[in-house]
Amino acid sequence: MSNEQQYWQQQAPQAPQVPEASQVSGAPYAPPSQETFLQYQQPTPGAWQQQYPPYSAPRTPGDEPEADYYVPHYTVLDPEPEPEPGPGYVLPEVPVSAWSVDNSRSAWISRAVLVLILLVQAGLSYRLDGSAFPQEAKFLTSDGTLSGLVSGAGLAGARTLSLVWALGATALLFGATRLLFNARAGLAAAAMYSVLESTAFTGRYASAHSLSLFLLAAALWLLARTRQSTPAAVLVAAPFAALAPFAAYAAALYLPSLTVLAVLTAYRFRGVGAFVRGALFAAATGALCFVGVRLNGTPSGWNVHGTDSALSLLKESAQWGGIVLLVAVIGAVGFVRRARMGEMPWAEGSAPGAVRRASLGLTLCATALLAPLYQAYLGNGSSLHIHVGFGLLFAVPMAGLGISRMMGAHFRYPQIGIMIYVAALVVGMAQTQDLYRPPDSVGMIAALRGVVTEKGAKGSYLSDDPEISAYYLRTRTDPGQWHRAARGSALASAVKKGSYDAVVLRTASVPAELRGSRTYRLLAVVRSADKDGGQAPYRIWVKR
Repeated sequence: MSNEQQYWQQQAPQAPQVPEASQVSGAPYAPPSQETFLQYQQPTPGAWQQQYPPYSAPRTPGDEPEADYYVPHYTVLDPEPEPEPGPGYVLPEVPVSAWSVDNSRSAWISRAVLVLILLVQAGLSYRLDGSAFPQEAKFLTSDGTLSGLVSGAGLAGARTLSLVWALGATALLFGATRLLFNARAGLAAAAMYSVLESTAFTGRYASAHSLSLFLLAAALWLLARTRQSTPAAVLVAAPFAALAPFAAYAAALYLPSLTVLAVLTAYRFRGVGAFVRGALFAAATGALCFVGVRLNGTPSGWNVHGTDSALSLLKESAQWGGIVLLVAVIGAVGFVRRARMGEMPWAEGSAPGAVRRASLGLTLCATALLAPLYQAYLGNGSSLHIHVGFGLLFAVPMAGLGISRMMGAHFRYPQIGIMIYVAALVVGMAQTQDLYRPPDSVGMIAALRGVVTEKGAKGSYLSDDPEISAYYLRTRTDPGQWHRAARGSALASAVKKGSYDAVVLRTASVPAELRGSRTYRLLAVVRSADKDGGQAPYRIWVKR
């Protein structure tokens, strides 16, 4: 320790010695006075070394001053619960069996997809081309009111009009399926129907078949559209259903199915009134058909018997519509088992009963079998590949529902729907390419043009395809100048008598009746430009 520190330590005042209570017997303890402590705490040169707390006099209980504020007494209560927040979004009412809310955005999306489907259908039809079929030529040269209106536009115009009717039928089919089930099933149904062989064929076939399909689709859509209205509202569908058989006789097979659907579509909403609705529709349709028969006669060709094998006709029908019918049966079974899909737990209200669902599925699926069974019974396969499409028009809505169910809630398995669509597309394109093979008559017409020009209106002609010749040479001849060729004794008699100025046969070899004939000479042999088509060449003989 340094000298300076020793000096200041000696100068610091010493704390007074306080005797303990134990040292002074009988004397109470007397604390040192405040002056002593103040003297002790005076600042000194060594104050920085040690600090002491300020002195305060001891207090006895009861001497504490009262608080200068009031502490009230209170009771602790639980806080009031906050009000529940309102729903952030209220789901609107949805249709039964629906897969999503039918708002404006979904409606526009459905329309856009429908336009794409119609474009695909138009492309599948327009890829088909060629000369006129005999039935097309007959339709364009007939005396009917409809054919008279269409014939002015020519073959191309008539085929374009058929495509317009076919596209309209697909659009109406989408609308009917959407009303019966939902928009997704409607799009699937339209997609399946647009790639069928019969749809592509009729869209490029100049006849009234596509018009008849359009009328049936319009009647089906109106039945679905008026299902919640009064029973009398069904009368708006009767004219369309009654006109369909007069455009194509095959449509008459499906009028009973429309009557049953008039009841089934409204039973859930009208109850017993649905039977009144069905009776009104049947009576109105029957009355209009009776008036049409009285004015125009019975449509021809609906009960012509043939010699075709029933088994082969049923087999061909299965090839043309088997995929759609199979998917429709799957959809019907799924519809019977469950009315709604699992992706709409918010749906309320009563669903259609199992009996009604089973009846609807059975009606739609069984209708597809009417044309094959009827024509197999007749043994007549004429235009069966077209008539199959009439029944598929009714089965496709259930097929669309089947695709929707197989894809699952929220498109869980979209690959299933894509696979079915691609399969139907490939099969339909291949079948249409095989069936749409009109006779290549361009060379034959060019060779005959000079012959008929020389003979004029006085000539008489025998041909295997008189309708084609009459149509393409309509400016130089009348349809009555052309006659259908026969074989055997009838042909031999005509050749021997020289009854015709020209004989046009489509045959691979020269018939025995014309071989070495002294009445006719061979003018030309016209072969088809499509060597793989299997068409026999045209052979033209003219009178010597």
